[in-house]
Amino acid sequence: MGIYVHVPFCRSKCFYCGFYSVASLKLKEAYLGAIGREIDLRRGYLQQQEMHTLYFGGGTPSYLERGELERIIRKLEENYSFVPGMERTIELNPEDLVPEKLQGIKDLGFNRLSIGVQSFSDEQLKRINRTHSARQAMDGITFAAGMGFDNISMDLIIGLPGQTEAELLDDVERASGLPIAHLSVYMLSIDSNTVFEHMVKRGEFRLEDEEVMAGRYQRVCERLKELGFEHYEISNFARNGRYSRHNTSYWQQKSYIGFGPSAHSYDLYSRQWNTANLKTYIDHLNEGTLSFEKEELKPIDLYNEYVMTSLRTMWGMEKQKLEGEYAEFWEQVREQVRKYEDSGDLIEEGGRWRISEAGWVISDTILSDLFVV
Repeated sequence: MGIYVHVPFCRSKCFYCGFYSVASLKLKEAYLGAIGREIDLRRGYLQQQEMHTLYFGGGTPSYLERGELERIIRKLEENYSFVPGMERTIELNPEDLVPEKLQGIKDLGFNRLSIGVQSFSDEQLKRINRTHSARQAMDGITFAAGMGFDNISMDLIIGLPGQTEAELLDDVERASGLPIAHLSVYMLSIDSNTVFEHMVKRGEFRLEDEEVMAGRYQRVCERLKELGFEHYEISNFARNGRYSRHNTSYWQQKSYIGFGPSAHSYDLYSRQWNTANLKTYIDHLNEGTLSFEKEELKPIDLYNEYVMTSLRTMWGMEKQKLEGEYAEFWEQVREQVRKYEDSGDLIEEGGRWRISEAGWVISDTILSDLFVV
């Protein structure tokens, strides 16, 4: 089981980002009080209190001071048991990879860093409103490794405005030369309420053609494999088995609890998500309640989620589980599975079906065909 903490503060809004955040610290103290109350209020949400992963995401968690991060962690430790050696991840921007900040994070027990690099082109970084330079990212990651952080992840984006294939592959080469254990490579999408969405509506920017994006994705996958990275999830690659334990627990449908505005939680039977409005979140918790929505999951929902999450990974879906727990729905999609086996996009191995390396490109289509409505 895992804990996710959403820190909604950013110095500025990146043009592509659809995650909930605010570019102001005005409500920071009120947020810290509210999240402490939420942690106490929801102590009984999960059946067990023993936690295996902790993930601080955002927003920009490293925008908080050491004492503020510690305040949240101590409140969590009052309510949950953290297993020895648990994975503790915090997201950072490259400009925060400085000695004092990193030492504070290390002292708080964080042992995995997730760095939002996105590109090693300064021109691209300006286009998407990132506040760091390529040199800051490279030097910062190298410095963090030198301080003893041996589990560093970073992000890149495929399909940035004006990005060429050569630039993208150069980003991959630069990333592989850094002391990172993990790399996430995302295809740009246009999320609602983002600057890019408004630019698309005004005709100032458009996404690359799907076939072009798919081709670039394939070449990135091929090159990372040559460079010693294992492709273990649609967008994620790891060296030496250093998978993200926290995110893998999502894909393996393990329960988790999320704290903070817009954070999601899953208790095996239902999903719920907090309001994506900081002021509403704070106001409700000041009154002793939580503003959230909830969805009770029916058997068909659980089947569809199992297909969606398991086929995102190299481990795939378990034949025994499909034929037993989900037999009613499995009968309806057998022929579709056979079709993708014949095309080579699905592979059966060791009692599991997984998407082949070539099939990753059409994973959305495969998943859609295996869903039951």
